[in-house]
Amino acid sequence: MGDDHDRHRPGPDILGPRPVGLDAEDWDHLTDAIDLYTHARVQHRLQQIRARTTAERAAVLPPTSPLRQPPPPRPGTRPPTR
Repeated sequence: MGDDHDRHRPGPDILGPRPVGLDAEDWDHLTDAIDLYTHARVQHRLQQIRARTTAERAAVLPPTSPLRQPPPPRPGTRPPTR
């Protein structure tokens, strides 16, 4: 524990234990790539859910409802590009 290379995620690492020596750097790159890919997939799916929810809200609510407006963007996020 306390190793600079500890990963903070639950469960076993899909690549197995971190190797010792020169292979450890390759292992770190692969682990980081997996993390980035997973994060991108989750973000993409959340955007799809938010877009669907906004469209469903617009279809159900009367045109004058204040709830029909899309939610304001959250800090640190960019509005979707079309």
